[in-house]
Amino acid sequence: MKLVERKYLDIERWDALVESTPSASVFSLSTYQDAVAENWSVLVDDEYRSGMVLPFAVRFGVKTLYTPIFARYTEWLGLSLKGEQIVAEIRKYFPEAQFNFYGDLPELTSNEFVFQVIEPGQELEKYGSQAKRMLSKFEKSGMTIHESREDEEVLDRIRKELPLKVSALNDRSLDRLDQLIAGLGKKGLVRILEVKNGDKTVGGIFLVEFNGRMLYLKGAFTDESKKEGAMYGAMELAIKMAMNRDLLFDFGGSRVEGVRTFNSNLGGKDRIYFEYRWDNAPRWFSWLKKANRTWKRK
Repeated sequence: MKLVERKYLDIERWDALVESTPSASVFSLSTYQDAVAENWSVLVDDEYRSGMVLPFAVRFGVKTLYTPIFARYTEWLGLSLKGEQIVAEIRKYFPEAQFNFYGDLPELTSNEFVFQVIEPGQELEKYGSQAKRMLSKFEKSGMTIHESREDEEVLDRIRKELPLKVSALNDRSLDRLDQLIAGLGKKGLVRILEVKNGDKTVGGIFLVEFNGRMLYLKGAFTDESKKEGAMYGAMELAIKMAMNRDLLFDFGGSRVEGVRTFNSNLGGKDRIYFEYRWDNAPRWFSWLKKANRTWKRK
């Protein structure tokens, strides 16, 4: 195995590995990492038969393996490799790490997180009571949902609504989302559901269709439309679109319990991924990070 920096990567061969790996996520595609990661490289064999994406940040000259916003985890692709071998390889290059991985690396301590999916063929009518109530309200609201080719209205709604509710979303991260949607759109992977109340766009969601999976990427709605069930209506339609095409529906995941409850109400079942950390960085690096955080708070 070898580490290959983005600028030296054979993009066509890498993306071919991602696309040919059953159930591989869109997070590993070059287009995805180009949009969301500060920097990224891959660990890969000479023949591009196996490997993984390694997004990283550089602070004071030290490389830290991390998980970018909008990318839930990294994963091992292609031919299998033992967990201890994966860890040994990536620790050669990253003295510090705090990253999410779709798989168990038992030699490392971990935090366990979940996301929700609906499998193809899963029965859809067993919604929770909250979902049933909100879907009924949406049906009576007079609002409509249509699939759109234009992303501006929904992106504008995201820029207005989400930063008020999610502290991690700022102008820089929203610019990354713009770039991500544009890049995936050029590859024909994005689908947009727009919700209207009369002629006014009140919200919508972005979906990414890739490798047998439909992923909920991001969405936003006015508070008034949410109270009338707009989010539930859009998500139900997205789920039905996925089921009609025999695709797994991926809710995108969140560590917020309320989001998990929302997803579960619509039939989502938990899947597990893990967060791993290590810190072998020099002591001066930890001191500088602490000093930098203190300075930013002033």
